[in-house]
Amino acid sequence: MTGCGVEGLAPTFMPMGAVPLTHEVWLQSHSGQMKNDWVRSAAWAIVCLIFAGLTGCASTPELQSRQRPVQKAINVEALSPVVRDTTRSDRVRMKAARALAASTDPKALDPIFSVIQDRQTRPTLRAAMVHVVGRSSQQKAVAAFLVERLADEQEAAEVRFAAAASLGSMKDASQESLAQLRRAGGDADPTVRLAARWALVRIGGEGIDPVPLLIDILQDPAHPDAAKAPAAERLGELKDGRARQALIQALGAKSPDRPPSRTRSPQEFFAGRAAAKRNLPAAAARALGRLGDPATIPPLIDAAEQAQGEAKVAMFEALAMLKASQAVRAARQALSDPDQRVRRWAAVLLREVGAKEALPEMQRALVDTDAGVRLQAAMALEQLNDRESVEPIKDALSKETVPEVRQAMEQAVRTLSPP
Repeated sequence: MTGCGVEGLAPTFMPMGAVPLTHEVWLQSHSGQMKNDWVRSAAWAIVCLIFAGLTGCASTPELQSRQRPVQKAINVEALSPVVRDTTRSDRVRMKAARALAASTDPKALDPIFSVIQDRQTRPTLRAAMVHVVGRSSQQKAVAAFLVERLADEQEAAEVRFAAAASLGSMKDASQESLAQLRRAGGDADPTVRLAARWALVRIGGEGIDPVPLLIDILQDPAHPDAAKAPAAERLGELKDGRARQALIQALGAKSPDRPPSRTRSPQEFFAGRAAAKRNLPAAAARALGRLGDPATIPPLIDAAEQAQGEAKVAMFEALAMLKASQAVRAARQALSDPDQRVRRWAAVLLREVGAKEALPEMQRALVDTDAGVRLQAAMALEQLNDRESVEPIKDALSKETVPEVRQAMEQAVRTLSPP
């Protein structure tokens, strides 16, 4: 699809993978004894640990090498009692565990394994230590231990979740690891199912088809929409037609958006960014746009009629990517939407399909409050080759103050003016 070519004014979307939330940070944020039902609910926060690796940054070799602890000589005998000492703070015990995990001494892992296996220790602390040993260079021993933890159905869900996530981050997955992750993909606990499925997707390679795994995540009623959104995005990246129906169904999910606000505090801005990452219908819409299947156009149009905020933006973005001429009526109406992002994508769509019936709306858009909309309107009128639009463009140009928009309007006037 042709872009507007002006950075900052183009109606572009940057895929947003979830920010990694390590077990240590999660532990510090939720210290103290917690009720089991609250813990189970909060365990979804650790999902970010997997999503970060799947959506980009953590999967690069450079970052993977930085994430691995530096191997160095440490005093195993001095640190081992610290890890086991229940009178010490969690912070101190975790610091000692990280140091031991960085060691190449096989005995260095024993105290960490011991704490993880101790059912009297809080599951949150044990899960955090699972994450620590998962980064150890002693991958073979760690993998065997984590497979045992994952296979133990009497083990706390937090620990099994962390075990699956850590297995998914290991460089070379053993056949035992893969077999246990496949079994855990059908586990009775939804958090364990989710972690195991994502781990298999992350491992990839021969014999692992990620599409059915991602569809399972998307269609599992026990998974929250915040956990499904990255699965939808990944399906869009894979561009596999098998995901079409599951993605269409996801368009109907409830959007977590807030009403758009022109002036937002930093707190509101970052809260909105976080909500966008969890927005399942938006992720599904963009994925459908990437599939490039014209059969997805009618459900996208239907969903856009009821959508708001980020979801509606994504739906019009997808329709523009698909050059959906069937959506012209909806796009003409969307040029009056209160969200300028929707108006931008509506203008792009009308330009892409050459919708001459939308000339009145495009001429009015020349004086839109948003510079990006004005830019798209000028480019659209030039592309539509409507000579009667010269005067409206000149009028708008006389009031325009944004250099990029002025440049587009001047170009449109030159193109459309008689020789």
